[in-house]
Amino acid sequence: MVKSLNDEVLEKIDEIISYIKSSDTYKKYIDVEAKMKNNADIMDKVNKVKSLQKEIVKLEIDNKDVSHLEKEIKEILLILNTYPIYQEYSYLLEDLDNTYQYIKFIIEKYLNEIIN
Repeated sequence: MVKSLNDEVLEKIDEIISYIKSSDTYKKYIDVEAKMKNNADIMDKVNKVKSLQKEIVKLEIDNKDVSHLEKEIKEILLILNTYPIYQEYSYLLEDLDNTYQYIKFIIEKYLNEIIN
């Protein structure tokens, strides 16, 4: 029974994943992401932001000031947002994230209704 239920749940999850991957938003995201990854200037800035974010986490553990790093990240993001391809990538990423959050909400709501 449990194995059967587990298999059914995994099958439904696969259906949701297939639905997302077949969506126009996901396909466009993959295309834009590939184009963005081919732009060395954008990727240098993205990698710099990631590096600074890691540094912030390390410094915050030691309760050190990170405001200078946060300022640097904001400056880099302002520059990144001048690239149309990065703007589109950010928009599509946010749209997909909202889709994931909505799916999560629906599943949680459904489970809570069943349990209660």
